[in-house]
Amino acid sequence: MFHFIRPYPRQTALAICLSFCTIGANVGLMATSGLLIAKAALHPITILLIWVPIVGVRFFGLSRAAFRYGERYVSHDLTFRLLKEMRVWLYQRIEPLVPLLWQDRRSGDVMNTLVSDIDTLQNFYLRAVAPPVVAVLIAGLAALLFAPFGTTMILIVMVGLALAGVGVPGLTHLLAARSGQGAVQARAQLQTRLVDVVEGMADVLSFGQEEAVLAQVEADQQRLATHQRWLAQVEGLGSGLLLVFNSLTMWGVLWLGVVRVQNGQMDAVYLAMLLQTALAVFEAVMPLPVALQQLGECVEAGRRMFSLTDQAPAVTVPQQPQTPAAADLTVENLSFQYPRTGRWVLRNISFDLTVGRRVAVVGPSGAGKSTLIRLLLRLWDPTEGVVRLGGTDLCQVHPDTVRNFFAVVEQNAHLFHESVADNLRIGHPLASLAQLRQAAGEAQMDSVVAALPEGYDTQVGEFGTRFSGGERQRLALARALLREAPILMLDEPTTGLDPVTELQFMETLLNATGHRSVLLITHRLLHLEQFDEVLVLQAGEVVERGTHAELLRSRGVYRSMWEVEQDRLSTVMSPAVIGVAAGEAACKGQTSLLLRLK
Repeated sequence: MFHFIRPYPRQTALAICLSFCTIGANVGLMATSGLLIAKAALHPITILLIWVPIVGVRFFGLSRAAFRYGERYVSHDLTFRLLKEMRVWLYQRIEPLVPLLWQDRRSGDVMNTLVSDIDTLQNFYLRAVAPPVVAVLIAGLAALLFAPFGTTMILIVMVGLALAGVGVPGLTHLLAARSGQGAVQARAQLQTRLVDVVEGMADVLSFGQEEAVLAQVEADQQRLATHQRWLAQVEGLGSGLLLVFNSLTMWGVLWLGVVRVQNGQMDAVYLAMLLQTALAVFEAVMPLPVALQQLGECVEAGRRMFSLTDQAPAVTVPQQPQTPAAADLTVENLSFQYPRTGRWVLRNISFDLTVGRRVAVVGPSGAGKSTLIRLLLRLWDPTEGVVRLGGTDLCQVHPDTVRNFFAVVEQNAHLFHESVADNLRIGHPLASLAQLRQAAGEAQMDSVVAALPEGYDTQVGEFGTRFSGGERQRLALARALLREAPILMLDEPTTGLDPVTELQFMETLLNATGHRSVLLITHRLLHLEQFDEVLVLQAGEVVERGTHAELLRSRGVYRSMWEVEQDRLSTVMSPAVIGVAAGEAACKGQTSLLLRLK
């Protein structure tokens, strides 16, 4: 955790210095106040006899306020900078881990680490870094101030400070460490469950599980409340013990001071000053019990944060990355095995996707189709075989460079809760409105967006709820077209669409791809006659390959899949539905779709 402070040595030193000056000014204020009260009680002949403590009170009173403001400003500014650096650092670390991250992590848990756990760590920097250093410095200052009044006086104050600054924090840490860690874990569990509940609210309501879910949330809340209640009790105990040791120290100073005054070893005018000073120096140790008590929470929050980043990345970034000279994609004997399971997902996959070529990979769910896309995007590295882009091994290319060659339309394309324009500009951040409209027009969405209340400035809603499934997929296609990447990859882009919408989407897609290379991953067999090659995947291996016509003639696996697909279409699409869809296709000039429907 101290690694994040290293870039800010001056700000850290300044924060410690200002904190020391703040407490030092308070010590000076209390000491001069006690001296002023004592001298004023003697009714001096002239005010000039007490002008030094008067000036001291004014100076320390004003400087304390100035130092306190400066200390709060610098320390909080430094802390917020550190939290910002930590969030950016954490995001950069977990981004390459995305394929591995979701195997044993929940999105709510990761979000809790990015937000709540890092917020918890501000206590580490505000209360656990500077205060112990300041307490030691103030203890040294106290020793200097009490030195003229004997070593016994110094010993009483140092013992009191040690008991309050070391003993009490040590006790509260022992009592609160386990509950502090438990509170962080319980808070993470509660927030993770809340994210799941909110995202799955519709399913919870539809199955009538509101009471069961609320009971789980209540149980999580109760666990968190139990830990927080114990932490509050320990904090109260620490505060009480601090007051006890502070009072005992003052009584010790008073007793010794009275003895020294009676013995003529000290002027009685200094007695009030010593009591006030003994009271003031304890300000330095007051934050320590709470700081050490919260150390358990900070340690657990830090452990959770580093547990995310300590995993080895799924891909290795080459030390001297190369840049592909062209967009020709070649896959040679590609095999992949999940590192944690040892299960082979793909075996000996080979195909060529030259510029402008269209290749479809079909097969049932679990055949390894989506894994193939992750390998091509360098989210994973192949276990065996090689993937070449423009003749260059992908393993020798930086992952960001690889992804610049691809535009992807996923089966569940994510739309952010922003405007239509903002969602489209993910594909091209600097795209003009004319470019947005052109891409949306190619995806058959311009007229739909134009009819919205605010056009391209209309908010799409959480997960794009303003639009239907087919419209969301067409927006994702428009976003991919804006990217202007030479290779368009489609991962089950028609999942969840009805047959008519599916036909329309595929017609739109193929018309909009133009000169781009297309790799289609699907288990639906629509429009595949327009592809140059079709690969049939089963259990991670290519069992058939060829054109649509060749595969139909071979009467193998592909022919069986195609016949099932035709039966599905004939069952789902009634003559009335086909007639309406044909009318829409005729109005839009979609000739091939019209012929297909007829």
